[in-house]
Amino acid sequence: MLVACGLLAVMAVGCGRAGGEAFQPTQNTNFPLAEGHTIGQTINPVGGVVAGVDLQVATYARPADPDGTLEVTVRHPGSREVLGTAEVSGDDIDDLAWLKVSFDPAVAVDGPVLVETSWDGANPLALLANAPNDDEPVGAVDVRSALPDLVNDPYPAGQAVVDGVPAAGDLAFRVRGPGGPGAALGQVVEVVASTANRLAEQPMFALVWLVALAGSGALIVRGFRRRTP
Repeated sequence: MLVACGLLAVMAVGCGRAGGEAFQPTQNTNFPLAEGHTIGQTINPVGGVVAGVDLQVATYARPADPDGTLEVTVRHPGSREVLGTAEVSGDDIDDLAWLKVSFDPAVAVDGPVLVETSWDGANPLALLANAPNDDEPVGAVDVRSALPDLVNDPYPAGQAVVDGVPAAGDLAFRVRGPGGPGAALGQVVEVVASTANRLAEQPMFALVWLVALAGSGALIVRGFRRRTP
């Protein structure tokens, strides 16, 4: 019976989208982050709480200014209202590494947000990104015009923002939810709900899937009965 339950869980996950916050890990370029400028990304979180974000940062193969400060702000993308902020010391920034940024308290959200970064330090930084290929280097000026038909758009639910202006491409980022048992339960609920929605959209597939599931369950039960002395 445990095996049957396990198979049921695997089949449900196969028909539904497993939960998890937004994660865009690919990169092919970088967006320079000089003092006095901002680089950000619009994101549509899965849950209602953002505990932190991870960003991939470049220091141009030299140590970041230890006295510098990277400020990460979560804003409403329309009104630009500040929803939460966090600061990271230059001492904690390594070249080409994922930088873990945590918000205390965690940020409550009810839709898309803008995660915006600014750097106050002697040596410039850059945020790694995935953007359409271009003959010209990516910078704070030449990426400002969003392309009408993006071929390379790994995160279509949002886009990079340079100095407040939408840019072509996406930062390398991931969103961290609150975690804990409650989040795990939410993941299970999301998988079940997603499975039900997808099956409802494909009634013929749902019928075949249910028949196959019932048949496999019957075979499993029959096998157990045969083994019973």
